[in-house]
Amino acid sequence: MQKYSRVFYLLGFLSMPLFILLLVYGYIKINEMASEEIHWGHNKSFAFGQASREGKLILLAVTKSRCEMLQGLECGEGKPDLGAYVLLNYTPRDQEFQTLILDDRFGSLKTDPIPQYFLLNSSGEIRHMSTQLPSVEEMQKLPKKE
Repeated sequence: MQKYSRVFYLLGFLSMPLFILLLVYGYIKINEMASEEIHWGHNKSFAFGQASREGKLILLAVTKSRCEMLQGLECGEGKPDLGAYVLLNYTPRDQEFQTLILDDRFGSLKTDPIPQYFLLNSSGEIRHMSTQLPSVEEMQKLPKKE
């Protein structure tokens, strides 16, 4: 019996690195899956705080309906690089939309059709404004800070 116990100890000792490698692989795979999902935020103070901390621009999308993840062309479907920006989405039904209309910087919301897109820095300055989602090239050319 003592002879077999040494074999089991040896097998357990040798299988430990394999177990650790499986744990590391699982951790990496779970992080990859979690980072693929891009979510649109709907809270202004959170978006500006995150942009300030991370040194990113804010992509404010004013759309007819809420953007969830990247579903729909006006929400950036097919543009996975939008994760480089803090995403903020408002619809005409949101209370924040009424505040935007009163702000002179967003006067185009009163006259032009929706969707409209604004790239803002963390202090609220408009860096870019358009009626189509900005292209990757346009977003990369804009300075994040003044």
